[in-house]
Amino acid sequence: MLMMQEFDTLIAVDWSAASVPVKGENSIWISRRAKGQASDLLNFATRFDAERYLAEQIQESQSAGTRLLMGFDFPFGYPEGFTAALGRQGEEPAWRMIWRIFTDMVEDDARNLNNRFAVAAELNQRMGFAEGPFWGCPAKHVGPHLSPYRPKQHFIAERRICEVPVPKSQPGWKLAYVGSVGSQGLMGIPVLERLRQAHGVRVWPFEDIPSQGGTQVFTELYLSLWPVGDYGGPCKDADQVQAMTDRWISNQPQILHWMQADYPAVVYDEEGWVLGVEPSAA
Repeated sequence: MLMMQEFDTLIAVDWSAASVPVKGENSIWISRRAKGQASDLLNFATRFDAERYLAEQIQESQSAGTRLLMGFDFPFGYPEGFTAALGRQGEEPAWRMIWRIFTDMVEDDARNLNNRFAVAAELNQRMGFAEGPFWGCPAKHVGPHLSPYRPKQHFIAERRICEVPVPKSQPGWKLAYVGSVGSQGLMGIPVLERLRQAHGVRVWPFEDIPSQGGTQVFTELYLSLWPVGDYGGPCKDADQVQAMTDRWISNQPQILHWMQADYPAVVYDEEGWVLGVEPSAA
């Protein structure tokens, strides 16, 4: 196997599913760190603003022929069986079906107004299970196909393979309450799909990553996977993204090891993987 070339620039993103523009805690924080440079810490009030920034970074990397790795703290895939329950047919990869459906269904505007709970309810309805698998919402969004409570039983696994060995991680089905990431996934995947379509960004682990030369890559991360020190940021979210790019820039051989390791087949087709969870955990 050809040794993979290190990345020139690393970006870590703490995403947000907020329904109004917001800065500070529980908003979008981005840390950008290039080799030999101090990190940049940015805070965006809307997903549209963050998407524009990411598009600029991708275009700059492509113009310069550099290697750019962008990590996001929301699930890129879902437990095996999700797409089958949605009626998957044909040769379309399962992850591509998920990204296409989310992009087609999710509505979002420049002020963060979105329909994520309605999308979750419709997906539950399509699968024919009123209790889930998506669950968790404010009272005004409760309905016959979306419950505020965790399902009593899961007809699809609650967790992906990569989440089982990380007990403190949250399942992608959980849309609200402490630590939830489900809404971030619904609101984040369409952004990445638009950027992927517009700029040809590769998505790890679903797609092969060029070993050498310029490339731009999306990957999934979990900001609480390792201890986070005090980086002097205004909130925990800001420190977490800075800690992640700091760890990545100082230990790229480990990143490249994870990216070239072998994972179960379902990881490449439907579930995805959190960069940093050891493949032996599977």
